[in-house]
Amino acid sequence: MACRAGITTRPAERKKEWEEKHPTMHNWKVFGPFASREKAQEWENKQYPCQRHGGGDEPDTPGAKWYGYRFDY
Repeated sequence: MACRAGITTRPAERKKEWEEKHPTMHNWKVFGPFASREKAQEWENKQYPCQRHGGGDEPDTPGAKWYGYRFDY
């Protein structure tokens, strides 16, 4: 079974995006919010053996709440 982990400021929208790419997605879990993007990134870096893409694809806007997510597929 494969898994994926990442960080985001918009977990509900990211879940929908991943559901489209991985129709067999299950066990979706959200972690956080983290105190900063850096703390969220530290969490993501520890999600071995899940596939990860460090940094997320969202800008680090002031006041943003960062979350981690993980799912199996």
